Amino acid sequence: MRWIIFSTLLLLLSTTLSSQAAFTDQSSAAGVNNVGFNRGVAVVDFNNDGWEDLYFTRIAKSNLLYRNNGDGTFSDVSQAAGVAVTLDSGASVWGDLDNDGWADLVLGNRDVPSQVFRNNGDGTFTDITQVTGVNNIGKVQTVLLADVNNDGWLDIYWANLGTENALYLNQGNGTFTDVTLSSGTSDTKLNMGAVFFDYDNDGDQDLYLSHDGDQANILYQNDGKGQFTDVSTEAGVNYEGQGMGVDAADFNNDGYLDLYITNLYENTLYLNNQDGTFSDLSTSAQVDDLGMGWGTIWMDYDNDGWMDLYVANETYFPVFGNFYDNIMYRNLGDLTFESSVSNSPLNSSLGGYGTACIDVNKDGNLDIIIANSGATDGNQLLMNQGENGHHWINLELEGTLSNRDAVGASLCLYSGELRLCDQLMAGTGYASQNSMRLHFGLGENTTIDSLIVKWPSGQKEVYTELWVDSYYHIIEATSVTNTVEEEGLSAIRVKIFPNPVQETLTFEPYLQQTAGSSTYKIWDSLGRLILRDEFPSQLSTQQIQLTIPSTWLNGLYFLQIEQGAASLWQKFLLNR
Repeated sequence: MRWIIFSTLLLLLSTTLSSQAAFTDQSSAAGVNNVGFNRGVAVVDFNNDGWEDLYFTRIAKSNLLYRNNGDGTFSDVSQAAGVAVTLDSGASVWGDLDNDGWADLVLGNRDVPSQVFRNNGDGTFTDITQVTGVNNIGKVQTVLLADVNNDGWLDIYWANLGTENALYLNQGNGTFTDVTLSSGTSDTKLNMGAVFFDYDNDGDQDLYLSHDGDQANILYQNDGKGQFTDVSTEAGVNYEGQGMGVDAADFNNDGYLDLYITNLYENTLYLNNQDGTFSDLSTSAQVDDLGMGWGTIWMDYDNDGWMDLYVANETYFPVFGNFYDNIMYRNLGDLTFESSVSNSPLNSSLGGYGTACIDVNKDGNLDIIIANSGATDGNQLLMNQGENGHHWINLELEGTLSNRDAVGASLCLYSGELRLCDQLMAGTGYASQNSMRLHFGLGENTTIDSLIVKWPSGQKEVYTELWVDSYYHIIEATSVTNTVEEEGLSAIRVKIFPNPVQETLTFEPYLQQTAGSSTYKIWDSLGRLILRDEFPSQLSTQQIQLTIPSTWLNGLYFLQIEQGAASLWQKFLLNR
């Protein structure tokens, strides 16, 4: 009898310990542990070198852009890039606003105009706020990107504290139009976190807003044309509390996205019932953390096929006399979670605000970035050192008919009995942005049966013959490529400017000297080849200019660059 009890205790202890991922704090070694009043962190590959970079927004200090060196370290390039803004930035988000293949930067500032920076493609940025027509002034807590009307262009939404929120519609010509009132999203409450996600799986981006001050949260349903209706009450998600961050994910693998909201006092978990309503599972799931919650992220940290949950707490803020550290909740796959052990780097006791996940070193394990707000706190990079033998797949999407970043795309992956679904979002948690490369843990499964991608354009594609433990680059209506194979072709890029095009198409190809002959083609929106030509021999970087024939009609076109077996696509708009 004693042996049975002892064995049971050992088994329970082994199960608990094995469930904890081995995270190490590499903040100092990586060079990102800057100190002071950090608010949010956004993940981006701003220079298209294949390694994801970091941007921190800060209060009373200049913002910071860290370039990933590909060796576990980062370099501060804020000043050289022209984005060392010192205007009390509350939040930021990255996205390709002009569909030219380079991630642009949108800043949400506090009590001064927010800003839009165009990525010049050479490591620098230009402030284009004035020419875009954007004019948002408020205490911005969160800024998001989404294609709310599915026209192929990313729109901008600012969530402001106590003043009217702002939705600016991308006109596809470098300008934006304020449609806040006409869209129905002109909320004026104490906005904090926000997220665009397709809660009803109808192919458009709905919007959830988290509020402070015991003001009811709001769920806006999108009609597919960018018109929103408040359905909070009937959906059962009109929680009244001190809401802070919010993120969405399919934590029970039923194909519908669920919600998690951080609060001062108990956090809230809403299960999507698949019928337009949600159920509060906070207590039964054991994720009702009492801390002063801010940033939160869904992530499968142990690659077991179930989305786990990380919460960043401002630990200097007492709740009923207690101080609560950050916490990781491991998904047990039965609608319950277990919390991370103490004395782990996961349980940071600093003043956590924004947080995001990223695979810094491309080892198939998701790492965590935390923006800490304390005057003497440094930001943190928690590297995931887990080695449990679980498999995974990492997917980078590129839209052609859809917006270039494919924000709003829905994916479902089938592997044995696993059905894993996710959506690509730009802006989650609190004032932050996760990697835009979607990551699926596969547990012990060694094969993938199929991957279904529903693009924002409405196009649906099915992919098979994908390998586990691999990174893939999927281009809408074109191709899927293993990014390991792409590394040898990483120098092949193209920059189109200006975009939209008027009388002259100007583009700069970046080609390899030794990769064989090179051609470029132009296709119209119906898939018809209308121009083909070869590049000059031995071309590395050279500006190509084409006068647009008068017979070409205004609309969407595709530039294809071919070099050897490699093919790269860029979308441009003709608007004379």
